[in-house]
Amino acid sequence: MSKQQRKRTAKRKKRERAAQRVHTSVDQFPSTSVLLDSAVRLDSYLALSGDPAAVVPLARQRFDDAVEKIAAAVAHVDAFDVLEAVKLRTSLVDPETYRESEHGATVAMIELTALILASRGARLGTTPAGGVEPNPSEVIGALQVHLQDLMDAGQVLNMFSVDRDDPLHQISFGTRLREVAVRNCSYPHMVENTLTALFDEPAVEAACRSVLGCTVSEIRTVFTALQRLTADNWTDNLDALERLASLADCEVTDLTASDLEQAHQLLGRLAVGPGANATHTPETLAAAVDLDARTIATVLDLFSTPMSVRPPVEAVLEFFEGKSPFRTRPVLATPEGEYTVVHHALLVPAIRERVEDALRHHNTAWNTYSKHRGAHLEAEAARLITAHLPGCAQHLGFEYFVPALDTETDPASYTKLVESDGLLLLDDVAIIIEAKAVALRPRSRTGDPLRLRQDLRRIVTDAADQGDRLRRRILHDRGLRLRDETWLDLTTIREIHTVAVSLEDLSGIATITSELVTTGLLTTDDLPWTVSLHDLRIISELIDRPAELLLYLRRRTEPDTTRRFHAVDELDFFLHFLAAQLYVEPDPDEVHDALPQLGAPRTRNRRRHRQQGLEMLTSLTDPLDAWYFHQLGIRTTPIDKPRMKANPAMLNLIDELAERRDPGWLAMTATLLHLDGSTQRHCATLGTRLAAQTRSDGLPHNQAIPMGTRRGDSVLLVLMTTPPTIPTTASQQRLREYTTAKKHQLQLDRSFGLLYDPQGRLISTSYDNRAPGPDPVLDALCSRIPLKGPEGFQGFPPPRRRTRSSRKRR
Repeated sequence: MSKQQRKRTAKRKKRERAAQRVHTSVDQFPSTSVLLDSAVRLDSYLALSGDPAAVVPLARQRFDDAVEKIAAAVAHVDAFDVLEAVKLRTSLVDPETYRESEHGATVAMIELTALILASRGARLGTTPAGGVEPNPSEVIGALQVHLQDLMDAGQVLNMFSVDRDDPLHQISFGTRLREVAVRNCSYPHMVENTLTALFDEPAVEAACRSVLGCTVSEIRTVFTALQRLTADNWTDNLDALERLASLADCEVTDLTASDLEQAHQLLGRLAVGPGANATHTPETLAAAVDLDARTIATVLDLFSTPMSVRPPVEAVLEFFEGKSPFRTRPVLATPEGEYTVVHHALLVPAIRERVEDALRHHNTAWNTYSKHRGAHLEAEAARLITAHLPGCAQHLGFEYFVPALDTETDPASYTKLVESDGLLLLDDVAIIIEAKAVALRPRSRTGDPLRLRQDLRRIVTDAADQGDRLRRRILHDRGLRLRDETWLDLTTIREIHTVAVSLEDLSGIATITSELVTTGLLTTDDLPWTVSLHDLRIISELIDRPAELLLYLRRRTEPDTTRRFHAVDELDFFLHFLAAQLYVEPDPDEVHDALPQLGAPRTRNRRRHRQQGLEMLTSLTDPLDAWYFHQLGIRTTPIDKPRMKANPAMLNLIDELAERRDPGWLAMTATLLHLDGSTQRHCATLGTRLAAQTRSDGLPHNQAIPMGTRRGDSVLLVLMTTPPTIPTTASQQRLREYTTAKKHQLQLDRSFGLLYDPQGRLISTSYDNRAPGPDPVLDALCSRIPLKGPEGFQGFPPPRRRTRSSRKRR
């Protein structure tokens, strides 16, 4: 084959591999087709992207045209009929096949329809020429096209309205985009559980009743009735229609006048007037629930948005600025006292924000609630994390002393008393919990840079600062002087992580940590993992072993990870992690500078590091949604829970170490899980292979594997066997001495040894986490144990290339 032929063949194979990767990615991320559709729709805007002066007028013209066309299309139709028809067309899905990634911002489109309808001030439309009201189903097709045009134009206006000179511009845009397009970031049953925990406490119930005139439990009762009555109306009508349809084969003369009249009415309600099924009054609700009329009226008044005359363009512009009234008032009310739910998915999420806003204006009630809210958040965050830290020590809501002045250098002289929400201790790992129950203010949700920065400082920056304050005391003082003057000894702690838990959903904000660093809201010194309570609960339910929690904390708070991966949803990060993909190839030259004893950088590692780029994580939650739907009984088809992708033999070893709980087990199992697939397979089976050598020659065998990327996370793994001729106690002593000496020789942070019997069974472990540094005693130990020099270690050997002849032999 000539040189030119080889080049052409290489290019062809490269194209084939690229095509295969694209095909695979489309299969893996169904939202790719959605993104491509968006790109086609936005093509006319993208063509002018270099000229904002031309893009904005074009978008505004299309924006106004779309609003005008929607208003004209529905002008002669009953508002409730239109809204119900749009809901049926856009949000009716099959839970067996539903994929969130394939559904656009359907709730946002329903809200836009409701806003335009509400701006005309009345439920009934104007009388059309001829006096015949159009069938709402006839206008829905055109309405969807206009709504999509409106969504596109509105998002383009948002994009170009952001002040790009403001350091916070990307976070501001993401905040407003989320407010417009994203709804229901949490599963409804979790929101319901949180409402129960926050508002069913007797003192909080009393505070709500005194301020609101009702309790949250009563609000939820009314909301449940709204949903149930609508569903019952549709079910009753469809059942009756099915019964009448069964008479279709009968002679017309067999049908009574009553049958014909009922069929006519049902067809009218189903096809022409579907809004009747979703229309409610205080009287119909009072007949359905065991609540007095005054309480029902209070609830409806709290959560309803009245129809009032205003220019529809103004209402829609406010929506795209992040100021939708339906966020906290998701019920549309007519002047005649009729009510319909804009979208049932908006009901439960509206409760906490609406109730908190009302309580905030009454000091006594607010203090009662906020104290209970903070205590619940701290306790629930600790519960979800400790579920994966068996036997950990918990210190919740405690106070400790820190220096008030630079002259206070001894913990005994510290004079400033501060509080920590939680400190969890297991093995040599500490996890700091900082709970932030404060919420984003309405102006912050619009992307207002000043208000958003202030709120993020209260939620994100304060949590990071408080966690870092505790971290510095642990590292510097090796313990804490508590309020009661007792000393909490923390000399064994070698690894510290901070988890900042918020009641507020911060999707699109906390997930772009690199932007928080760029804007000065965080520093890279000790990044916290900022997560909402509901996301933490989901992640806690997905985690199968402690090593997964610790490894995710390591990966998620790694500065390079936040720069390489961007996502809107925290769960996309975690599911990418479960797929063994949330990994950044470290800079081999930086690794060599920090840990030269691990060997010189390799060319292939430099190449892999250079080839890394920014990766945008699109929606990965479809399998998770399907699993939860099945767990909740919404979906009948079973589906496996998303689990960690790892070598099975390595998972067995990790589970065995976790069950033994020998010293160092937590850090070491997370380190083993961190390894790539081939290295996991090598380490997981190495003990068995060394045992086979011992059975063959009757001698002990061992292998030492150093690993790490920087000072602080370096580890030495030693696997050793003991023959039957050597007492187990002697082999255990040899393992301890060898791992300790080798760790000291290489100046690594931790060492973990595994001792196997000749049958390949793990019988003992050894752990050393003493800080590296000069030590005459360890120098003496190294001098009497024969050790290879550091130059003998070059990391893991590359996999052996299989030649054609070797494949034939196999």
